[in-house]
Amino acid sequence: MNARRLIIITGQEGAGKSTLVRALLPHTPDGARIDAEDLGQVNPCTMDEAFNEMLRRNVAALATNFWAFGHHNVLAASFIDTHDDYLRFRPLIPENTEITLIQLCASRPVRDQRRIHRPKPTSPEWRDRVDRACPEDTSLAQMSGTADYRYLRTDNGHEDITTTVNRLRSALPDIYGTAEVPGASPTNP
Repeated sequence: MNARRLIIITGQEGAGKSTLVRALLPHTPDGARIDAEDLGQVNPCTMDEAFNEMLRRNVAALATNFWAFGHHNVLAASFIDTHDDYLRFRPLIPENTEITLIQLCASRPVRDQRRIHRPKPTSPEWRDRVDRACPEDTSLAQMSGTADYRYLRTDNGHEDITTTVNRLRSALPDIYGTAEVPGASPTNP
């Protein structure tokens, strides 16, 4: 087994990144999880490049610490949006880190329902502003053929979290084993 694996979970607001990183951890051998939403709680919060650099550095430092203490599979969410973001992050972790990038996708109505029903404050104006500022990215998929990460895109808009977890576990046998996963589909996520 590679001593360092990083499973990056990305997607638009409301795609389910935080939910997925929490749900995958109990199935992840020698695993640890990082949700950058927790690492970026600052006041005042200015979502600019300096803030994004702080998030990338926080994730890299925590992942490195987890690896040093034997947690070989680190799940990290909510800090990469585009391929350019990835390129800024990559030099912060060791070169021989095996990286899988999972992009979660869901339609706007599904994401709106999720955002309305979670504890974070929201409004139609806020959701519109966030969606305009952070449209669904295509650069991670476009660059995956030449990048040093394995790329999976999964539309989780019409399934529960257990189904998404099972599909991803089936798609990543090198991490989660080859045993049959209940409720998993043989199709690629």
